[in-house]
Amino acid sequence: MRPLVFALLALLLTGCQINPYTFQPDWTGTSWFTAGKEDAMNGASVKSNETLADNFNDPDVNRSEYLRGYADGQKRICTEDFVYAWGLSGKIFPASCDTAENADLLRKSWQKGMDEGLRASRLN
Repeated sequence: MRPLVFALLALLLTGCQINPYTFQPDWTGTSWFTAGKEDAMNGASVKSNETLADNFNDPDVNRSEYLRGYADGQKRICTEDFVYAWGLSGKIFPASCDTAENADLLRKSWQKGMDEGLRASRLN
């Protein structure tokens, strides 16, 4: 019984030890390229500087980096296969593809996927 008490006491005391630097944030600033890329890949439209500053709590918005990242994200998702898969899964057409140069073709691919997804869900 006595070894059990000592073991529990030791466990309790080691569990209470706190490292003060464990949860200290490491602020490196906002990666505006990544923010733009994520917005495009999530299907969101381009955000204004005011919205970006509010969302990231950073008033120094680098608009050119954000737009460069947005364009990179658009290249990745604004393809016929990708928007077809979005339609097949029942997701709305990504707003980031509305400004793509082949937006009409992309919307047709998305609609085809949406129609097939609805047909498949009716069969189940």
